[in-house]
Amino acid sequence: MRTRPLSIAALLVAAAGLTACQAPAGGLDGCEPLLQPGAATGEVSVDTSGDAPEASFQVPLVTDGNQAQVLGGEGERAADGDTVDTNYVVYSGKTGELISTSYAGGSGAAAANPLRLSVGGDSVLAQAVACAAPGGHVVLTTTIAELFGPGAASESMDITPADTAVVVLGVSDVRPGRAEGNPRPGQQGMPAIALAPNGQPGVTFPGSPPPAELTVMQSIEGTGPEVAEGDTVLLHYTGIIWETEEVFDSSWEKGSPTEMTISDANLIPGFVDAVVGQPVGSQVVVSIPQELGYDDPATRPASIGEGEHLLFVIDILDRVDPAE
Repeated sequence: MRTRPLSIAALLVAAAGLTACQAPAGGLDGCEPLLQPGAATGEVSVDTSGDAPEASFQVPLVTDGNQAQVLGGEGERAADGDTVDTNYVVYSGKTGELISTSYAGGSGAAAANPLRLSVGGDSVLAQAVACAAPGGHVVLTTTIAELFGPGAASESMDITPADTAVVVLGVSDVRPGRAEGNPRPGQQGMPAIALAPNGQPGVTFPGSPPPAELTVMQSIEGTGPEVAEGDTVLLHYTGIIWETEEVFDSSWEKGSPTEMTISDANLIPGFVDAVVGQPVGSQVVVSIPQELGYDDPATRPASIGEGEHLLFVIDILDRVDPAE
């Protein structure tokens, strides 16, 4: 069966022979899914004996809204705000034809670059992976419009926006979506941090000038391995201009954590100094004078003025093997 690419990248916005109807609706190990299974997901069988999962179902398959069925997996299940790394296969519910895949050898992204989803996000995929666990799969039935956008269509594949899409997500990893260590007391002259339910920080400035020198405060102490220079880590961060209290960059606002290699070749020196030596699971708050920030006017973001200090709140979520 020929595969024609219909990119799923825009969404950034077990044993063989699993069947979607095997797992019960409702909670999984005490975890409550955001989407429930239904008649459509119950019609989908998943063969996981190969390098990539293969779905089979009677066509045409029509879904009644968004339905998701979590299959298998071991370990901690993905809760609200957690980050889930997946690969995917997408089929047309009308014809059964494969539309897109991220697994090696198919169309779409390479398997070495999984789709990274934050549980509870705006996309249907981010809702579908709630309660997924490493090594497991998720069967999702939705519409082409919900998955690829309202204008998505393919005349050659006989696809319209209203048609059903069948998605099988293979879960490779589940990572915390927020710092999960032990709270630490504040520090005089540094902002106070309050956390939203999903872990996103709110910042209250002290009403005093910023520290003249680099100042690092650990607001949450992690218990994982320490970050070394050159490590690739998964972070959530918020960057604020101290003098104006304006956010100029935030992974939270982008919807998912980001990978960074911690080195002066990639990042401003003050950011590197704040992260190196910190245990995974920590949240650090760092005040950075301009000489350790964007000191070069040629590379300084337009939103940051001459001499302004930066404040970053950084959640160190995990160390990541670049080969993952």
